[in-house]
Amino acid sequence: MKSWKKLICFATACTLSLGLLAGCGDGSTTPAESAAPANSAAAGSAEGKMFNIALTAPFTGFDPLRTNDSASTYVNAQIYETLYRIDPVSGEYNCLLAADYPEFSEDGLTATIKLRKGVTFQDGTPFNAEAVKYTFELIKNPDFGSARASIAGSIDTIECPDENTVVLHLKYEDGVLLAKLAHTNSAIVSPTAQQKQDLMTQPCGTGPYQFVSSVSGSNVVLTRNDNYWGDKPAIKDVTMTIITEESTAIARMETGEADFMPRISVEQLPRVKAMSSVTSDTSEAAQIYYFAMRAESAVNPIMAEKDFRTALAKGIDKQGYVDYIMEGYASVANSVLGPKIFGYTEEAETHNIAYDPDGAKAILDAHPGWADEEILFLVPSTPVYSKMGEYFQASLTKAGFNKIKIETIDWSAWLTESKADGRFDVTMAAWSNVTRDGSELMEPNFHSVNGAKRIRLLAADAATLDGYIDASKTTSEKDLRIENLLKANALLMDEAYVQPVYNSTNLFCYNTAYTGVTLDASGTFYVSDFGYAA
Repeated sequence: MKSWKKLICFATACTLSLGLLAGCGDGSTTPAESAAPANSAAAGSAEGKMFNIALTAPFTGFDPLRTNDSASTYVNAQIYETLYRIDPVSGEYNCLLAADYPEFSEDGLTATIKLRKGVTFQDGTPFNAEAVKYTFELIKNPDFGSARASIAGSIDTIECPDENTVVLHLKYEDGVLLAKLAHTNSAIVSPTAQQKQDLMTQPCGTGPYQFVSSVSGSNVVLTRNDNYWGDKPAIKDVTMTIITEESTAIARMETGEADFMPRISVEQLPRVKAMSSVTSDTSEAAQIYYFAMRAESAVNPIMAEKDFRTALAKGIDKQGYVDYIMEGYASVANSVLGPKIFGYTEEAETHNIAYDPDGAKAILDAHPGWADEEILFLVPSTPVYSKMGEYFQASLTKAGFNKIKIETIDWSAWLTESKADGRFDVTMAAWSNVTRDGSELMEPNFHSVNGAKRIRLLAADAATLDGYIDASKTTSEKDLRIENLLKANALLMDEAYVQPVYNSTNLFCYNTAYTGVTLDASGTFYVSDFGYAA
């Protein structure tokens, strides 16, 4: 068998060192070992109280296989576990429900994974190879409705030679397999619970927290799983509450009614910094915000014109947005592939369509009537997107577009309707790259078969792009992967389907009574890593 390193070292932009092996081989490592030493801190005055988390966007459900929005992931990451986890501090892959890294056959088409022993789901069901097989067969099943079916796209069949061993037989050598196995949408579910109840409302995993109750659209309550196989979390009880008005959520931080906000806007930062009992902080993010343009299935057929889309791209003042709205807590994105993502090179930025309002006007002037075409701009109603919608509507108007019509839509509705045919012309979108891998950015966002279907390319371009994306993931050869990712990146920008806006920074705040509070590069947090300040 070939070493796991040959295949997985290209699955992430971060370096995987030999030191990783020491934390995996005997299955004894706990998920908090390499995180900040929160749980060893002396308990402060907060010990024993409910840990209150304020979210400004609603969750859509608690099944990790069928949800992919940030708020739902915040909840699910506490309840469920994956085979591997990316460490929030080092960025390295750690074993979680897997006891060791995959061993691959010489041809790369078979991956053997040893599983951790002595783990049970919160309903008492044993965690074993059959549970892993059951989960990935659900993800593979087109009738199930997985949020990320592409995670299991390379898996042909699954074998369970014993209860602690899973053998994945692959359709092709998958250069991002380990990254997929660490993705929150591949969390292992209890077969018993999944068949007995709706996990969207009654979740059940192996994680350090278990579900207590939820009020739809309002809150969810969790409590420590005292039968957890690993280190017990310091914090016992957790409530996550939806407060869509950010200023109200910030007010609760000030009064102590909320202890943690995983996302705050730059606009609210001065207010937070003035609070003596609240700490504002940042962490490295692998997230991109982008302006998405449809060519096919748009409301206005003019979107099929490359020159028209190019004029739109030239009308997006992303530098101004980063400077004046983000106040430097972000960096301008000149490539769909961000600098922290595998596949990025400086060459990627040479395909950027720069902000050029005069150039946009010249295109519109050369085509009588184009300036007066009504363009439907679908904007989610969350604080971040609302601000972006208003700013870029003004930016496009300055560039000569007379009829940029904003339709504001509830976040949950946007997640569905932004995939529908004939629903919009342009929208704003973001992607938190859990795996930091370019293929895992390109496929779920832009592939015509496996993607989210928000971007609709012209047929010939879609076929070409699909080919690049497929080629980027079906090999472990680093140079070949990068070559195809750069081609995909270039097509999206050269043909003006995507105007990348900015690479974000995680900006969050928390009650100073706690320590170890951080977010990983995808913006996900794990309460089990948190503890009490001395």
